[in-house]
Amino acid sequence: MMEGEVSQRPSFKTRKSSVISTADYPIPDGFWARRAKCMARKSWYHFSVALIISIVLSVIGMVVGDFSISVDNGGWQSRGTLIADRQAQVLTVFINQADLASGSEATWAELENNVQPTWENQDGSSDGNRRLNMDIPSGPSSFSSSSMKSNSKAGNRPVPFVMTDSIKRRMQESSGLATCDLSYYSGGNVLYGANLWPLWKTEGEASALDAQVIRDICVAEQNTQKELEATGNCIQCGSGKCYPPFSLVFYARLTIGDTDFTLSCDEVFEAWAGVQADQEAILQDCVEFITIEFNEDRTMPEQCPRGFAPTMVDEQFGTGDSTVTYTSSVFATYTADPKDLYDMVDKFDRAEGSSVVIGAYDTEWEDFNTFYVDTSVGNDMILAMGSAVITALAILVHTRSPWITLVGLVQIILSFPLAYFVYTFIARLEFFPFLNFIGVFVVFALGADDIFVAVDKWKNARIDNRRGSVEDIAAVALPDAAHSMFLTTATTAVAFFGTAICPVAPLKCFAVFCGLLIVFDYLMCVLLVFPALCIYDKWLTRGNNFCCSCHACKKKGDDGEEVDEFAEEDEEHPSCIRRFLLGFYYYFHKIRWPLFVICIGAFVTSIVFAAKLELPDNSDVRLLSESLQYEQNWLWRQELLYTVLGKSGGAPGVVIWGVEAADTGNINNPSDFTQLVLDDTFNPSTTASQEYLVNFCDRMFAQDFAGLVEEEFVCPINKFNLWLQKEANTTNPTSQYTQYCDGASELPMDPDSFNACVSAWTNRVGDTTILQKNGVAEIMYIEFQQRVRFDSQFNELQDEWNLIEDWLEAERKAAPAGVNKMYHSSADFWWYDTNDKMLKAAFGAAGIALAFSGLVVLTSSRSFMLTLFSVVTIGYVLTATTAMLVAAGWTLGFLESVCFAILIGISCDFVIHFGHAYAHLPGEISKGERTKYALVRMGPSILAAAFTTICAAIIMLFTVISFFQQFAQILFFTVIQATLGTFIVFLTLTDCIGPSQPTVLYDKMVAKCCSCRKKDTTVEDYSAAEAEDQTASPDAHANKVLDEGSSLSATEKPFEESIAC
Repeated sequence: MMEGEVSQRPSFKTRKSSVISTADYPIPDGFWARRAKCMARKSWYHFSVALIISIVLSVIGMVVGDFSISVDNGGWQSRGTLIADRQAQVLTVFINQADLASGSEATWAELENNVQPTWENQDGSSDGNRRLNMDIPSGPSSFSSSSMKSNSKAGNRPVPFVMTDSIKRRMQESSGLATCDLSYYSGGNVLYGANLWPLWKTEGEASALDAQVIRDICVAEQNTQKELEATGNCIQCGSGKCYPPFSLVFYARLTIGDTDFTLSCDEVFEAWAGVQADQEAILQDCVEFITIEFNEDRTMPEQCPRGFAPTMVDEQFGTGDSTVTYTSSVFATYTADPKDLYDMVDKFDRAEGSSVVIGAYDTEWEDFNTFYVDTSVGNDMILAMGSAVITALAILVHTRSPWITLVGLVQIILSFPLAYFVYTFIARLEFFPFLNFIGVFVVFALGADDIFVAVDKWKNARIDNRRGSVEDIAAVALPDAAHSMFLTTATTAVAFFGTAICPVAPLKCFAVFCGLLIVFDYLMCVLLVFPALCIYDKWLTRGNNFCCSCHACKKKGDDGEEVDEFAEEDEEHPSCIRRFLLGFYYYFHKIRWPLFVICIGAFVTSIVFAAKLELPDNSDVRLLSESLQYEQNWLWRQELLYTVLGKSGGAPGVVIWGVEAADTGNINNPSDFTQLVLDDTFNPSTTASQEYLVNFCDRMFAQDFAGLVEEEFVCPINKFNLWLQKEANTTNPTSQYTQYCDGASELPMDPDSFNACVSAWTNRVGDTTILQKNGVAEIMYIEFQQRVRFDSQFNELQDEWNLIEDWLEAERKAAPAGVNKMYHSSADFWWYDTNDKMLKAAFGAAGIALAFSGLVVLTSSRSFMLTLFSVVTIGYVLTATTAMLVAAGWTLGFLESVCFAILIGISCDFVIHFGHAYAHLPGEISKGERTKYALVRMGPSILAAAFTTICAAIIMLFTVISFFQQFAQILFFTVIQATLGTFIVFLTLTDCIGPSQPTVLYDKMVAKCCSCRKKDTTVEDYSAAEAEDQTASPDAHANKVLDEGSSLSATEKPFEESIAC
């Protein structure tokens, strides 16, 4: 091989003379090469200035930005969409309906002029207790003072039993309960959100109605009750005793006549065993009637025995199954601080010594779950330090330099506060969801990749030009490294930023923050690691170590001369990893065609299994593992008959007039909600409007999609009409009628009297569905029962939304002006909208990331064929990873859809490096040599990056927060498949059918386009000059043309060919 051909042909075992001397080695002199030389000359200056500025900005960001490790789970609904804007106004009306109905001018002014706080705290929960499920109030009743305490946070309807007078009398004869207000058991306080509510699950074939299970639950309840009484954390009555827990034990005591609650648990066991069989039959009949006759007034059927409630049995009981697997106990603790209860949860008896039942404690509002998540986020951040240790070891092994390892860790760590600085002060994002903390793992998993690339680029440049100065090496290595790092940084960052199109605040903020992390990791690598490499090389060339390297800086070469550490690895003596890759290629090349067939089969198989990915059947986004008792409490609660009945009707739908669909708050901050935005065109007083409104309900409830919310439901405007008819026909009308209604007998009435009359009527009867301000009706709404619920199939929700919207659109066209801007809304369709926008955002972000990745591959490799190979490889990685997730039981839910979008950005990083290296060699070189060159040159960096990312993912699997675990799974699967796809699929394609001149077509097309543009410019200039010459002197112009024509060479194209081009 000729000495000058080393840079063109990838010979990996050559003579010593193949190393090019400094004089012969071409040193670039472009803009970035000059900047690199400047950095090499003043490396300490560049390093120090960058470090100081980044530290200052980091301190400002973390201190002034008031950074803290906490969990904020709010905002898991779409914002800024049509459906979301509608629901925002409906919720604003519902939350404030009582004050609005009073006509208070101050209330109307407050709502119209000021953005209101989030609705998520309207249920009485604390700020930190917002769950990641659709805790959306279903209707006006969700905010009434009476139901505030009785409604569960998830919108379940409590179904308490009826406390009869005989039961009250017998219980109050007990000395311990004599001073107790026993209406507690039949009122809303039983299921108030702060009550301690353990769930019980039987083991094996046992049923909760078995005497042994009743006994063990009884013992556990008594032990827990003692702890609550000792600390004063329960509602006490008489002798410091607390209200007995509301449970199957409670029911059993009433059934066996122990209304004074004096029998021991063993005695209860013996007495219950004698009546168990009869009670099972009675309760089965009761459950059957509850299921059939469940109604909105929440009363128990007459067939049900005293003391029983649906919180005591599960959904399966009574449907041919006499086994009760899940039951619950409710302790009277609603006045206690949930944090105090959480602090003593380890003292509560879970019946862990029982062989037939186990318990799981939490409150109705999942306070324990929230407190545990808050604590776990901090603990999971400690695990991130394990990620840092793995990353540091990987960098140290790869670079063999404590100095580069230290600087690399510093640049990774600083990227977090710098990203937070931009996130807070430039992007002006105030909301910092728990998802953002995953960025710690992301930056450690992906941050080391840039360091590996930078070090390897420097090492390769030093091997190729062993005698070159530090400035010469910097001019070659640093621009090349910056370019390679920029390509992968851009694709990954765009994948994150692309997800920001999602209108759900936590995911949008997560996407922006992680995108910023990737960007700043790149910038800090350029600003810190690059000058550190220059400093490192200077130390070595001067013979100084200063702990910059793990081995001696100098050694004797074969010719007796001292060489620096980079000379230890050259083309004749490759490193261990390069020898491994050469051996890998030797066997890989022999079986490349069988591998080609296997790759096609694997791709097709992956597509088939990936297509089985399904949408989720509910909206819940849980944060804890199912092995924890707080998550078990929630899971088991979903099995109770109480919960199933509560969900059975879905949320009522609403048709509303008088408010525009709008959300005026900061849609990226769940703490901000919206103002009340009135529809100024709403005018129900005209004759045409009155006639339309009176007939509207009959038309709507004639549709299949609308049912009555209660049996005797009458629309508000129809109620008003009936009142007018009654008042007109009575001999003694009310003062409101005589004073404001001008003798109207029915609707339509005199438009001038309508507002005063309807306002007087709403004040008299306490109606809150027609809201007036200063005596003018401003808002009116009608509730109807929907056929769908939030956990209906996605397509069912979509079809129902379109059906209702189409019908209302026809109504809007037919309605008279003033009442033709009504719309419908419900919490169920808000869930549908959130899911719909999540999925569309995931697909949109995936499309953005995929298109951008293809563009990056094309511009970096300058090869259409390599771009095609890269897209195929990325497609394989996506489908193979998806197939693995399907096998793991994943569905395309909220968090999963975000992971898929990010997956694309990560999956193309390795392919970009190989494609860039494959096309790097100039001239016509065989596909086998190019493949081997790309493998050996970039393989070590890719393997090191894969190793650190996999290690970080493995560490994340040990976190507590379930989304961190989910992200770890998809990161692990993605990196595994990206490594296999790059080293097997991509290299198989290039080794079998890769081009020997990959850039020739791309370069020809670019050259042709540039040539045409240049020639077009020349023609225009020539024509302008010709016109000028002809104007000045036609004869002189003719002579000039003859002179120029005689000087044309034979190789130049005629003027006509230039025009044709």
